[in-house]
Amino acid sequence: MNFSLKSLLPLFSIMFLISCGGGGGSATPNYPDPDPDPDTVTDTDTDVADPPVNDVDTPAFALSSENFNEGNAIPLRHACTALGGTDESPQFSWTNAPAGTASYALIMDDETPPCGTGSLACVHWALFNIPASTNSLDADVDIATNEGSVEGYSYIPTNDYEGPCPPSEHTYNTTIYALDASFEALPQDSTFTRSTFESTYSGNILEQAELTGTFDPDAVPAQETISVTVAANDNGSGNVYVIDGEQKAPITLNAGTTYTFTHPSGHPLKFSTTADGTHGGGSEYTSGVDTSASGSTVIEVTSNTPVTLYYYCSIHNGMGGTATIVGGSPSDASY
Repeated sequence: MNFSLKSLLPLFSIMFLISCGGGGGSATPNYPDPDPDPDTVTDTDTDVADPPVNDVDTPAFALSSENFNEGNAIPLRHACTALGGTDESPQFSWTNAPAGTASYALIMDDETPPCGTGSLACVHWALFNIPASTNSLDADVDIATNEGSVEGYSYIPTNDYEGPCPPSEHTYNTTIYALDASFEALPQDSTFTRSTFESTYSGNILEQAELTGTFDPDAVPAQETISVTVAANDNGSGNVYVIDGEQKAPITLNAGTTYTFTHPSGHPLKFSTTADGTHGGGSEYTSGVDTSASGSTVIEVTSNTPVTLYYYCSIHNGMGGTATIVGGSPSDASY
């Protein structure tokens, strides 16, 4: 068979087009890169999981108090009556509770000698079965207002808050526990330090947060300022003193604290052991009292201050009320 070169030209043309990719588009084959640059590769796999959330961005479960900050002194009014306090429990709040929290427990104890550590710590307050809907406790709280909550035994032992009462500076640790739904409610007579509660219910504790405070009976006397205003008497004629929104309010003063009463200069505030002071036939009480500055009265309350005083206006009668002094001798059996 004879072939001419001219007859083979169409075949050569087809072979040329096939070898060059043919029919338009890029002349470069779209082959996978055998050694891709890792800095330029884009992951298009939609099944790859998102990177984990950074725990640093998640707010931590935290305990705080309006009455003292972490590591600071617990105010005198929250200490025992023997040291001039009122045995009023501090205010506490907690935030960022973990998911699944069904209830809370709160324990305040002291591990400073002569108290022991762990199971031998001195418990000052133990609250159990606090509802999950609760995120704070008022100062001097009536625990009966928290449905289902109970108070365990303190070191005294009592089913109540027992304020710091140490012979020297002690440290008090308060821990709030977020508990899961399998935690069974505890009875009122339960006895736990923070250590024994944690070991007993480690499987129920979702998270916990701590707040530390100190109390030193030999510290510089505490100082407080009380604002006194004047308003028209709601129950009679003339004007009366107003403290914390209450007319002629009964007040409690603690031994070991110096109080500054700020008041209108036209209504000088004084103290007396007689109701209404000099208007009631009594005399002005001056021991530890400074009235030299206009618009303020300063009184240093000590264990020698009379149990009952009356604050009154030295110019106008019938304006004041009663001041009860809390104080006494320390007890060697308390911490």
